[in-house]
Amino acid sequence: MEYRKEIDIMECELVYPPKEDTFLLLGCLTLRPGKKVLEMGCGTGLISCHIAAAGGVLTAADINPWAVECTRKNLQRNRLQGEVVESDLFANVGGSFDLLVFNPPYLAAEDEGILEKAWAGGATGLDVLAPFLEGVEEHLLPEGRILLLLSSEMEPKGLEALLSGFSHRRLGARRYFFEELWVEELQMP
Repeated sequence: MEYRKEIDIMECELVYPPKEDTFLLLGCLTLRPGKKVLEMGCGTGLISCHIAAAGGVLTAADINPWAVECTRKNLQRNRLQGEVVESDLFANVGGSFDLLVFNPPYLAAEDEGILEKAWAGGATGLDVLAPFLEGVEEHLLPEGRILLLLSSEMEPKGLEALLSGFSHRRLGARRYFFEELWVEELQMP
């Protein structure tokens, strides 16, 4: 995928800003123009803007209404097209996609605030990823792919069980002082 260096992202209040995990996921993203892509948990829209700039037919979704508005503004700011919806996972998302991209909340925490929903993944770090993976089959086109950002902070056996229903491979990884982050590509068997 060709990345536009000139994409200008505005950070927004009450929206998780792009961090190391965002850039790791972005660096592992490949896309052919014309493919239908859903970015779940779009935040500021950094990845969504790159998807749209590369010619992806973009749908972006977030549970945080401020993130939805921030993504819309960043798409407009960069003169890019895409549908942006407020949605708790797939609740308000229709259709099927060639690619699903998700940086799920993965820290083992149960904080409930709107900003905390971007990183608090429940007691095991899997409380958002599990229902997402349960819903992907009806939103994934044949031969479709799922790109996930994962963390060593997630409960390992639970994560292994969630991934066992898919064929998967690791695309990239980075170690930080307290955790390892990696991007996993999944496909239906």
